[in-house]
Amino acid sequence: MTDIQNPTPWSDYDFLEFECFVSKVGIEGFSYAAEHYGPEFENAELQKATDGLSTLRAFYREHFPKVGAWYQAVGGERACDLHNAHVDEARKREEDSCLFGVRCTDGYVITYRTAPARDVHAQHLLDNRGKGWREPAAMLRRLAPGGEWTEERAS
Repeated sequence: MTDIQNPTPWSDYDFLEFECFVSKVGIEGFSYAAEHYGPEFENAELQKATDGLSTLRAFYREHFPKVGAWYQAVGGERACDLHNAHVDEARKREEDSCLFGVRCTDGYVITYRTAPARDVHAQHLLDNRGKGWREPAAMLRRLAPGGEWTEERAS
């Protein structure tokens, strides 16, 4: 990522992860955001801040002003662009971490953490054929996160 004017000693990824959490708190409220959109920090020390609701709340209160100052420094449009780029990167990391997938007839790959989750969802899609949903074409697996997909068995 380019220079984001990160006001913390954290990585740019971790700062933007916190900024995204702050944004969710503003929309959803702290408790809901913490339960459903808690920050997924890379740094092990920062990960400790998410160990419990009270720990995360104290961390949030301490570091929240940094996000406001950062927003003022970079400007609203740049902050929005950086926020969106981070969301895309986090989503890509999540998808790359999954070792199981379904290639649909339109070429789209849906990723899963486990083979049973993949199999159940693929069957659900098959059971709902003709309803305008994606349809499975092949079951996929990869040996390493972000690796190449190989067909496990055709559906």
